[in-house]
Amino acid sequence: MKLTPHLPFGADVSGVDLRDLSAQDSKALVDALAEHHVLRIRGQDLTKAEYDRFGRLFGTPIDFFFTKDLDPDYPALITISNSPDHDMGRRDGASFWHTDGSYEYVPASTTMLYAIEAPVEGGETRFTDLTAAYEALPDALRKRVDTLDALHMLVGGKRGADETPIKLDPDAADRDGGVRARKRAAERPRHPLVITHPISGRRSLYAVAGTPYGVEGLEPDEGEALLDALKSHAVSPRFNIAFKAEVGDVLIWDNLATLHRATPIEYSAAEGKRRRLLRISTQGLPPVYGDRAPLFSAPEGHASIKLA
Repeated sequence: MKLTPHLPFGADVSGVDLRDLSAQDSKALVDALAEHHVLRIRGQDLTKAEYDRFGRLFGTPIDFFFTKDLDPDYPALITISNSPDHDMGRRDGASFWHTDGSYEYVPASTTMLYAIEAPVEGGETRFTDLTAAYEALPDALRKRVDTLDALHMLVGGKRGADETPIKLDPDAADRDGGVRARKRAAERPRHPLVITHPISGRRSLYAVAGTPYGVEGLEPDEGEALLDALKSHAVSPRFNIAFKAEVGDVLIWDNLATLHRATPIEYSAAEGKRRRLLRISTQGLPPVYGDRAPLFSAPEGHASIKLA
């Protein structure tokens, strides 16, 4: 297995077959993700069963969606595509800075995409390094945010001018049977603005864009201003990198140390323009580190409302 680091972060992995991983190589990949935050594992040829099995090396697959894009045999797998059949209101829906599942009490720790089809042009995912962003904060601001918690909800964060605007009212009672409105009203988790990574031990900003709408203990305007400042700092180009998953690549990222966003793409079924990926998100810790304390927990008896 060969690992080729990128600057400022992330790495390519080659010379490994995910269908036949040794225990040593499995742990090496888990540790490499904690160190580099983003891995692009090149040249794979996986069945859905093999991909599902690989995903479980990084945690427990998340099942909080009910959608036509779920695989009926492997519900941890969600198909992501640029099919022209997609509703206009949902297109480029991930083209804003966010952390997967941060609107949940137990968010996604890892997300991965396995590329079945890739366009000749476009289809990149951008990432920003929240560990480096935290370490680059002015001392006074770093000490201030170390002990603060952000308040999150689905579609809670502000969008910038270069991000896909919110096109559909998330509180509309008739949208997806009102499930989004119910989730926004019922589930408003509180997460630290700064976390210590359970594997690397490094401190990082956490989920400072996408879903936070306030900061506990601060007046709304003050909390919003702090979140704006942290987001602006974190998504600075000096902390950014883009990766594209070509056919056969598995692109995997650490949600505990990054923000990410899709790039806008043409929705087309034409040859050379199609993009089709299988997504898996996991929560909790990789089994190899299952003896460590989890970062997040849900209220006793809580059952997450599934999204359409």
